[in-house]
Amino acid sequence: MKQLLLTLALVAAIPAMAIEEKDTIIHYADRQIVVSTDSVATNVAIYDKEGDELVKTKETSYVDGQEVERIFVSSPFVPIKKRNRLNFYGHLPDIFIGTNILNGGPEMHSRDSKSLEWGISCLQVGFGLNNSNSLGLVSGLQAGFIHNHFDAHYMLTDIDGTPNMVVNEAEGVKTSFLKYGFLRVPLMIEWKNTFSRSSAFIGFGCSIEWREEVRSKYRIGHKRYPITRNLDANTVGVNLEAYIGFGNFSLYAHYSLTKLMKSGPACHPFGIGFGLDF
Repeated sequence: MKQLLLTLALVAAIPAMAIEEKDTIIHYADRQIVVSTDSVATNVAIYDKEGDELVKTKETSYVDGQEVERIFVSSPFVPIKKRNRLNFYGHLPDIFIGTNILNGGPEMHSRDSKSLEWGISCLQVGFGLNNSNSLGLVSGLQAGFIHNHFDAHYMLTDIDGTPNMVVNEAEGVKTSFLKYGFLRVPLMIEWKNTFSRSSAFIGFGCSIEWREEVRSKYRIGHKRYPITRNLDANTVGVNLEAYIGFGNFSLYAHYSLTKLMKSGPACHPFGIGFGLDF
């Protein structure tokens, strides 16, 4: 009997060894939440039903208006999103690919089905516009490449500094194309509604686009032949932008308000495609 009483006394003493008298204990869902206060701070610890303390992933220490240094250590594989009215998580696609239509009329001899664009969103920021966080302002930085293909019998060249389509007299031409890279900064107003863990969303806005290395080429076999870089291109353009989607998938479209080339054919590129988030 004495051994039994001694064992029960030791078991009852174990929680008392870990928790002081002034601690506040809250039992919730097989967890024991212990709130302790000293002369400086209020601390929160959580224990499982076996009495083992759970590892903290966020700060759980609070002080009254004192200046303190706080250090956070976290893993990039454990994403943490703070719920704040000012933080808005938009849906610019991480990667996107689509068709880019030069939109310059019959004189461009375009092969739109072969013309492509692709890119990535390098950066994204958002700002909430309402208390429910369903409406926000979204911006970021996108980078990518565009290839506009022409009928193989024609090529884009410059005549006295003016871009023009001319007949390509070379034999065995497989493709004739215009290519360039771009950096794009969109500014969008997005509305979203969350269903379970996924969101339906739609966004409208505009973007500023920087175009680099605008050049025309054609290919015979596996060899590419440069034609010209002197295409009098508008290196800065303004686009109208829109996207709609659900979850990690979206459809997008953009239309250039600025001509691709300052002189020659009036081309206002139009892009449409899909994007994916990861």
